Amino acid sequence: MARRPGATAACVAGALLLAGCAQQGVSTQGQDIHDLYVRIAVLALPVFVGVEAFLLWCVVRYRKRDDLPAPQGAGSGRTLGIFFAVPTVIIAVLFPFGEQTLSLVQHRDKHPGVVVNVDAFQWQWTFTYVNEGLIESGKTLVKPAVMEVPVNQTVHVHLQSRDVMHEFYVPALLFMRNAIPGYPNDFDFTPTKLGTYPGQCAEFCGLWHSKMTFVLKVVSPPDYAAWIQSEKAAALNVSCPRGPAAVQLTAQNTSWNTACIAVPPEQPWSATVTNRDDGIDHTFGVFDSPKQKVRYFLSPPVAGPSTATFRLSPLRPGRYYFECTIHGPSMSGVLIVR
Repeated sequence: MARRPGATAACVAGALLLAGCAQQGVSTQGQDIHDLYVRIAVLALPVFVGVEAFLLWCVVRYRKRDDLPAPQGAGSGRTLGIFFAVPTVIIAVLFPFGEQTLSLVQHRDKHPGVVVNVDAFQWQWTFTYVNEGLIESGKTLVKPAVMEVPVNQTVHVHLQSRDVMHEFYVPALLFMRNAIPGYPNDFDFTPTKLGTYPGQCAEFCGLWHSKMTFVLKVVSPPDYAAWIQSEKAAALNVSCPRGPAAVQLTAQNTSWNTACIAVPPEQPWSATVTNRDDGIDHTFGVFDSPKQKVRYFLSPPVAGPSTATFRLSPLRPGRYYFECTIHGPSMSGVLIVR
């Protein structure tokens, strides 16, 4: 019996300590956010103890001793003054810490190590590595996209949505950013720890919102350079046998049924697009490269579910790029004319 008060106190203290634990971020910005949380917790502790002590004092001091109605009265001027003064002081003390952390988190590096354009759409992510000329995307509802970045290098993200509102969220980074249609969002983060971290859309965006996930993979700089080279080589080696002058393409789950089509040179050809995505539009465009400096053809939107056939002009032998311009690089592939 004598040990119970001590055990109870230890359990309460342990619960309070565990409640104050917070995951440390795996980036410099995440660490700044974690440090802010710790500062606020330390500053809030005396406030919590003071309020709880005052409440207990009120319970004991003003406990009811008879059945008479308790006296009612309006608060005094002093009470109201304290009521407004104390929160004002607390906010005034916490405000500089929050502003300092906000400035650090929103700081933009003039010379980031990696620049990635992140496209969000129902229900997938596409990562375009600007300096490397590389596009990475998953397969909607089947395979999440992977965003690979080097450790200890600043990564600049240009985030945009192609349809509705989404949100870029990696719990290990301790922050999230909105992807609002028509309003790109730019931010930096510098990963400091090797590993693989799950990411997701944190803004409800439709039926398959729960499947709109991706993976952030932080690797060493040599591994990152090797990955870039292997991905580039794989993209250049994409090939497929030459087909007829009538191409059949199927769009389903915001993906094409193939990433490579081949047609004969120097003769007209056609593309039949079957859109099986109910309520979602797709287009079929042919360009010189992913940079889309030259456009050879762009169809009007094909509403789903429906089928449309388009006639295209002859192309010279070479490698071209096709894409659904509504959903971007995630619905793209190589067009080979030979």
